[in-house]
Amino acid sequence: MSRVCEVCGKGKMDGKTVSHANNKAPRKYNVNLQNTEIGGKSVKACTKCIKTAKKANA
Repeated sequence: MSRVCEVCGKGKMDGKTVSHANNKAPRKYNVNLQNTEIGGKSVKACTKCIKTAKKANA
């Protein structure tokens, strides 16, 4: 399974982790995916999409 939101298509991002001594090392940022139902369909969606869907249905 890939770490991609099925609603908006947001995926992994890359960046740097910075230590107190200002050393920089590459790292990956994963998307916060949750299994949920949106529109009666089970999907893997990021938390931002889940929040937006709740606002639309409220």
